[in-house]
Amino acid sequence: MADQESDMEYSSDNDYEFEDYYNSGEDCDIEQIDPKRTDPEYFVYECLNVEEVEKLLNESVEKLSTQLQITPSLAKVLLHETRWNTAEVIERYRNNASNLLVSARIKAAAPSVPPPAQLPVPSTSTAVVVVASAHQTIGSTSTTTTATVTACCYRTQLCPVCVTVQSTDKFHALSCQHSFCRDCWAMHFEIQIGQGISTQIECMEQRCDVRVPEDLVLTLLNRPMLRDKYQQFTFADYVKSHPELRFCPGPNCQTIIRSQDISPKKAVCRMCKSAFCFRCGTDYHAPTDCQIIRKWLTKCADDSETANYISAHTKDCPKCHICIEKNGGCNHMQCFNCKHDFCWMCLGDWKAHGSEYYECSRYKENPNIAHESVHAQAREALKKYLHYYERWENHSKSLQLEQQTLDRMRTRINEKVMKGLGTWIDWQHLFDAATLLAKCRYTLQYTYPYAYYMESRKELFEYQQAQLEAEIENLSWKVERAETTDRGELENQMDIAEKRRTTLLKDFFPTEA
Repeated sequence: MADQESDMEYSSDNDYEFEDYYNSGEDCDIEQIDPKRTDPEYFVYECLNVEEVEKLLNESVEKLSTQLQITPSLAKVLLHETRWNTAEVIERYRNNASNLLVSARIKAAAPSVPPPAQLPVPSTSTAVVVVASAHQTIGSTSTTTTATVTACCYRTQLCPVCVTVQSTDKFHALSCQHSFCRDCWAMHFEIQIGQGISTQIECMEQRCDVRVPEDLVLTLLNRPMLRDKYQQFTFADYVKSHPELRFCPGPNCQTIIRSQDISPKKAVCRMCKSAFCFRCGTDYHAPTDCQIIRKWLTKCADDSETANYISAHTKDCPKCHICIEKNGGCNHMQCFNCKHDFCWMCLGDWKAHGSEYYECSRYKENPNIAHESVHAQAREALKKYLHYYERWENHSKSLQLEQQTLDRMRTRINEKVMKGLGTWIDWQHLFDAATLLAKCRYTLQYTYPYAYYMESRKELFEYQQAQLEAEIENLSWKVERAETTDRGELENQMDIAEKRRTTLLKDFFPTEA
């Protein structure tokens, strides 16, 4: 009913007056709760389309271009080089513009080779060219040409790439003074764009790293398809270099996420619903930070074959030894044959886990391992890795099995509704519990890479991790067996599990840049 009421539209003027009164911080004594303090995952961001981001970038370019009286093409290069820090560009440009242009590879550090000499203007009007002697090295500036030219009031020049003499108006040079004909430049641009290079296109001279400005590339590219591809590549480069922008990692999604908070928080695309870490762009991984999860995933990929044997779906009951297949996310198992309650992870008696400390999640280090042999230390390292990997993998699979539990729940609720045992609204709390269970288990999964690499505060972390795991298993057990009479108990368990999860994230989630 609450959802239905919240969706209703009110048109009464009195209602709006009351709404303004209750929402006003000046007229009421209700303390406004700062979500940043209560929710460790609170994150403010917006989802933008390509046009909105282009407008945002162009505004920065126009602002810088106006303040420094430079071309928009140059402003783009400077902003791209400094990760769109306008204040830094202005300060460095005014302090020493030459150094900034050199560091941004817009200007050559020092002219290593003088510009190629233009052929003299003849006094006659005969359009005849006679080359007396020539020494050329293609692709470099060590080209010496001696020529006698008679032409009709125009200068000519030899292109060191295609080795043709052309009118100087067909040549273009960068700040490094390396000059090439427009056809060679165009061919160079096409090759670079074909390789996915855009903002990093450099001068054709072999040992010159001066970057080609965007306006020159667009001037010499004649094919519309290439121009579009070049602009797409440059746009992607600009977005990737902007600290407040991230491309949505969803397949074929053009949405771009923007936030001023550069934290490893979860962003969810409003178009494709993909969720990811805003800082690194990978799957959301709280409480593990970006660097640690990268190391962990690399290690898992390298050692995956070693860990394959622990990924089996079946285990034997520790009491009657009958083969049991795990078909749900809960690790609290009950043998269908002998009704023995045990833990799927360690196969120990479930009662031994206790409510104070969930020992199963904790790895017990060998205190004397430093004095053991190299082989013993290697075995201990593998044992430690397998301990954390098994639990990481188990919770990953449990998340997949939760979907099966949700499908069974939906079928069971349909049957009860058809029999008149409540309505869909009466059973909605089960779906809320299943959603929260998946959220808690997702966080718990990423506590294991964190625990594997952590060195300080480990005892406190393992205690909170154990508390969270115990409450998650209790919640999972209740979700799979919940009835209408269990609603209060289930909602109480939901509240406990979420508080455990929030507490752990508040204490250990590294949100600072």
